[in-house]
Amino acid sequence: MSRRSTPIRAVLFDAAGTLLHVHPSVGEIYAEEAARFGTDVSAAAAGAAFRSAWRALRPYADGTTPFHTSDAIERAWWRGLVERVFAEACGPGAFRGQFDEFFGALYVRFEQPSVWRLFDDVLPALDALRERGVPIAVASNWDSRLPRLMDAMGIAGRFRFVLTSAEAGVSKPAPEIFHQAAARLATPPPQVLHVGDSVEDDVAGAERAGLRGLHLVRTFGAAVGAGRIRSLVEVLRIVDESAR
Repeated sequence: MSRRSTPIRAVLFDAAGTLLHVHPSVGEIYAEEAARFGTDVSAAAAGAAFRSAWRALRPYADGTTPFHTSDAIERAWWRGLVERVFAEACGPGAFRGQFDEFFGALYVRFEQPSVWRLFDDVLPALDALRERGVPIAVASNWDSRLPRLMDAMGIAGRFRFVLTSAEAGVSKPAPEIFHQAAARLATPPPQVLHVGDSVEDDVAGAERAGLRGLHLVRTFGAAVGAGRIRSLVEVLRIVDESAR
């Protein structure tokens, strides 16, 4: 029996870009918080610098992770990224000696539910899977704050568990994080579907680990087909079809 014809018994979800997103945007939040400390930067410049710093510092391709189960290590990694963002967006001398205070406020702000929103299709999809008795969980490249954040947003209880790269000690697309998740679901990897918005981290990573990968692309007009959906509600169809 091929992987595609194997019934799906459990579903894993990525977090950022799949279940939730920053609101209004990373750049706007960085700019708002910086203004409180007397530093003027546009949301567009902060956002562009963040994306540049994230690409440069995000060492996921080989499965390593900057996030560990140590708050001090995680804070230090984020501090380095934020320093890089403002060095690019503002140049040297921003914050006039207040950077540590600014970073502390910014770090805490991203732990707050007010900064995050669920996509509109999330709760309908999760509720329908629960009605079908399908176990669901989260596997995400995130630091140790994610379970607390999802609990504060009132969504953590819908999942069997929330597995972060910080807890797993390895990040997507490495197979180990997927294997850990499948083991905790007590489900063979070929019967687990992983849904996410990254082709490499979520789809290719899952499939190399023996799971099924499903690419979520919410962009209007994006082509859909085998292995690609535009809404999480479409997961239900795929789960149902796999059982026939």
